[in-house]
Amino acid sequence: DTIEIFGRPFRIVGIYEPSLGPRIKIPLETMQQALGAPGRGSAFLIKCARAEDQEAIAAELQRRLPDRQVLLTRDLPRLYADGNPLITGFLTAMLLVAAIVSALLITLTMYTTVLEQTRQIGILKSLGASKAFIAALIEKQALVISGLGILLALGLSFALKLLLDELTPLHVEMELRGILAMIAVGVVSGAIGALYPALRAALQDPVQALMYE
Repeated sequence: DTIEIFGRPFRIVGIYEPSLGPRIKIPLETMQQALGAPGRGSAFLIKCARAEDQEAIAAELQRRLPDRQVLLTRDLPRLYADGNPLITGFLTAMLLVAAIVSALLITLTMYTTVLEQTRQIGILKSLGASKAFIAALIEKQALVISGLGILLALGLSFALKLLLDELTPLHVEMELRGILAMIAVGVVSGAIGALYPALRAALQDPVQALMYE
C-alpha cells in the first residue's frame, strides 16, 4: 500500500508495534531530501551500554561538541515542565490537595483516638501530666501513623518501579529529591493534622475525662 504524507507518496513495507507511542519510520536519506538538509540530522539518540556511564558520556559529548545541546532522558520531563508552566502549577496544586487530604485524615483519626483514650488521658492528667506532655503524646502518635503511611507509599512506589522496569522498556528513576519531598509532606501534614486533637486532649478537664463513658 501507499500513503501520502505532506504531499509525498510513501510505500508501506512493514508494520511493527513500537514499545512506546505511535511512530512512522522512513530512511534517513529520504527525510534529509524532504527537508532539504542532506547529510544533516536534528537529533541523535544514544543508548549507553551501562546506565551508570551516562553522566560521563554526556560530559564527554558536551566537551567534544560545545556548540550542541546534550540532554539526558531524565532531564526531558523537567525541560518540558519548564516550557509548560501550567503543568508545574497543576502538579503543585495536586501536591497541596494531597497534603490537605492527608492532614484531614490524620485529624479524623487522631480525634477518634482522643475520644477512645479520654479516660487514659484523664488518668495521666490526674497523675500530674502537663498539657504539653499530653499534646506531645498525641503528636507522636500522629507522626508514627504518618511514618507508617510514608513507608507503605515508598514500598508501593518501589514495587511499581520494579514492575515497570520489568514489563516495559521504560526505566523509572526514583530521585532522592522526590523521596525527600514526599517524606516532608507526610510528616508536616501529619503534624498539622494532629494539632486540633492534641490541643483538645491537652485542655480536657481530668475529672470529666475520668467520668467519660
